[in-house]
Amino acid sequence: MKQLIIFRHGKAEQDTMAKDDYDRALTERGRRNASDMGAFILKKTGVPDLILTSSAKRAHETAILAAKAMDYPEAEIQTDQNLYFAPERWIMNVLSKLPDNIDSCIFVGHNPGLTDLINSLGVQLDNLPTASTACFEFNADSWKEISTDQANFKWLKVAKEL
Repeated sequence: MKQLIIFRHGKAEQDTMAKDDYDRALTERGRRNASDMGAFILKKTGVPDLILTSSAKRAHETAILAAKAMDYPEAEIQTDQNLYFAPERWIMNVLSKLPDNIDSCIFVGHNPGLTDLINSLGVQLDNLPTASTACFEFNADSWKEISTDQANFKWLKVAKEL
């Protein structure tokens, strides 16, 4: 069984001409929500085997704050620059390359790719809000075997509900 938790980064600073989108940091609310969602995930599913994140500042910061709330070692968070605004198909491709000994993965990223991924996994959603998560399980022994048509939706948690 493989478990995927899709986690949109927390609320970020406004996009301005003075700062590149990639370098936008979390707001105070974004930091609080990321930590609170990490605590929720810990209660719901336990500590994940892997946290994988886009290398954009707001996504990486979200991953770090959630990891701290779960006692997941910050040094073990994996970042990938190619996941910055990655489309759904690219995300699935990256997931298919995860080692088989990883049974649970939290993926921290960006819209529209995350909402598109959730939709492709069978849950119709207009928009995954910031610092919100969706959990899916796949009846598979290898990440190479996961596919959109075999996703089993478990739960969706919106940050405003915390």
